[in-house]
Amino acid sequence: MFQPICAGNSGSLVKVASDGTTQRLFNNFESIAEQPTGNQGAGIQDIQFDSQGNAYLLTGFAGYPGNRDLESLNLGSQFTIPPQQLATFPPSTPDKVLNTPLLAQLFKADLNTGKLESIFDFGKYEITNNPDGGDVVTNPFDLTVSGDTAYVVDGGGNAAYKIKLDGSESEAIAIPKKVLSASTLPPLPPGQELPPGLVEMLPGGNIAIQAVPTGGTIGPDGALYVAEYSGFPYPENQSRIFRIGEDGNPEVFLDGFTQITDLTFDDQGNLLVLQFGDESQLKGDLRFLPGSLIKVAPDLTRTILVAAGEGLESSAGIDIGPDGQIYVTKRGVGPELGSVVRVDGIVTERVPEPTSILGLLALASVGATGAIAKRKRQDKLGELLPKAEIV
Repeated sequence: MFQPICAGNSGSLVKVASDGTTQRLFNNFESIAEQPTGNQGAGIQDIQFDSQGNAYLLTGFAGYPGNRDLESLNLGSQFTIPPQQLATFPPSTPDKVLNTPLLAQLFKADLNTGKLESIFDFGKYEITNNPDGGDVVTNPFDLTVSGDTAYVVDGGGNAAYKIKLDGSESEAIAIPKKVLSASTLPPLPPGQELPPGLVEMLPGGNIAIQAVPTGGTIGPDGALYVAEYSGFPYPENQSRIFRIGEDGNPEVFLDGFTQITDLTFDDQGNLLVLQFGDESQLKGDLRFLPGSLIKVAPDLTRTILVAAGEGLESSAGIDIGPDGQIYVTKRGVGPELGSVVRVDGIVTERVPEPTSILGLLALASVGATGAIAKRKRQDKLGELLPKAEIV
């Protein structure tokens, strides 16, 4: 279930001009990935700009942050690691750390000089605070900037962060687990057991699974909306969207989705929800799961904009361009597969409401969460799609 993670300097940032020409920035940036598959890639994760045009760069990670570098390993030795984590993936020895100190951080970035100014270190914060109280794992995955604040969703740490852009204040908000019947677990081969801590076994035949939040956006009401992918066993129709208001309390706004990787609001107040796959990742090739795009209107009506099997396989990121068009990154797992597509020729289909609803430019090279491999804002371009046009 777990593969060795190796480090290198293969990350970069790609700037795509309006005419489609590309320019690489931050070449040879620190990056990590599983070997031999190349999955679980992490490096430059996201980039956003404030109202003054300043750039902010988010870098991801994959796993225990003490393995990032010697300084983090020494810091981690002073804090407790849950027993189930020690049994499954213990800290590295000093000679095996990844030597990637730039990962799991938020930077103010100068795109002209390449200078990076650290604003927040998610690795060190996870070690010393562990906001969700579970495994000590971090993977900053999504960045939103609004006003003087950066909002970061950490899929590994199961937390959402509010961080002042000058670094003066920060707040971490744990995203709660979801309770399901233990019958959701897939059958295991004879003699095989689940790794300790993969799911939390509860009394009464239930389990609690990790949220694995992967997308964040600011709504028309000024609240932060956070979407989850859902952890093992990656159940279908169980992913939630949380609303976090001024009180900092995450409340379920919508549910009934499957493996959400990103979301955003359009100018009409519609919420666009991107699904990595419409079926559990256990059922298919992680690189080519049938992803989809769903629109949720202000009255909570759901409409499928791009259905599963119509060109958004393993979709990882969504944005609305200055031209008002929807842009999606797809095939977010593995090397040499990712592409940026524009959604055109939409044929809509109403979605039946689930009974459990509770309420209403730049491209990063790699990104992943602790239990899945998904890449946001890719830099490789692929073939023409039925419902999405390559740009």
